[in-house]
Amino acid sequence: PQALTLTSIVIGIATTALILSVAMMIYKHYGTLDTDQVRRLRG
Repeated sequence: PQALTLTSIVIGIATTALILSVAMMIYKHYGTLDTDQVRRLRG
């Protein structure tokens, strides 16, 4: 039971880190995180 809890925590942290890194790359490239504006900039 403790191993499953620890595994769940690690997976949650890894998922959060992945989402944050993708958001940072989008912000660096487009200068915004607004999805409507990103769609307009993409064309």
